[in-house]
Amino acid sequence: MTYVKVSVAKPGSNLGVGGNKKAEIILFDMDDVLAYPARDGSGVVSTDNITFNPGAYMIKLYATQHTIEAGHKGEGDPDKKGVIQSVKFEHPGDENAILEFTANWMNRNIGIIIQRCSDTKKKLYGTPCAPLQMVYDAKDTKDTNHTEFTFTSSQKGPIVCDYQGSTTFDTVTGTAAADATTVDVTNGEGEYQLTNGTSAAATITALTNAADGLVYKLLGSGGTHPSTITGGSFLLKNGTAWTALTGATLTVKCFKDGASTYKFLELSRT
Repeated sequence: MTYVKVSVAKPGSNLGVGGNKKAEIILFDMDDVLAYPARDGSGVVSTDNITFNPGAYMIKLYATQHTIEAGHKGEGDPDKKGVIQSVKFEHPGDENAILEFTANWMNRNIGIIIQRCSDTKKKLYGTPCAPLQMVYDAKDTKDTNHTEFTFTSSQKGPIVCDYQGSTTFDTVTGTAAADATTVDVTNGEGEYQLTNGTSAAATITALTNAADGLVYKLLGSGGTHPSTITGGSFLLKNGTAWTALTGATLTVKCFKDGASTYKFLELSRT
């Protein structure tokens, strides 16, 4: 599929207002990435997951919310244009944790995810071939004590990505009980660890307390009685069942298909 030229209408009422960004900046080291997702034919949307090397994961960094500035701009001579992406924000104080972050993330090739407050969209900045790199300006004066971070593309690359895959952190978002036939995802988007059955393999039929548009990743438990997913509220590719073996993952996206009912569309599995 390639991009088809289409007209672009006004997107809605008051969508040009600023702000609307969560105060948590998600960062990851490009050197930790095992597989980076491809984009669709139009060059913007990615539905696959960023997959990390064993033991690697994303981190979260608090940003003073109104200071977050993210963008991208095209530049270059005719027939040589590309995009420079950038993310800028302030972090308050000078505690050791932020000093250690500053010292240890300089000269790394970085990717950043910024989430919106009003919807489930995640903007992904940086690519393996055009990663972001960090500079900073720390101030401790009579008026302020903060560090301003600026992350900018190391070279020209593609436009910012609409990332629809999952996020991966050092701890799971939640853990399902043994023999559970549903998984409670009240904690929100992220990874949920399944648990080996006590005497038989449980069949998981749904996720409860899910939200429309969010992405959830189920992690296999392995063991003698790993859970299975064969259908129910899950829409599996080619109708192929999934078993929660050691190292297995199933990533699904939630969509509301009724007044109070949801379906979970498979995005990827391992």
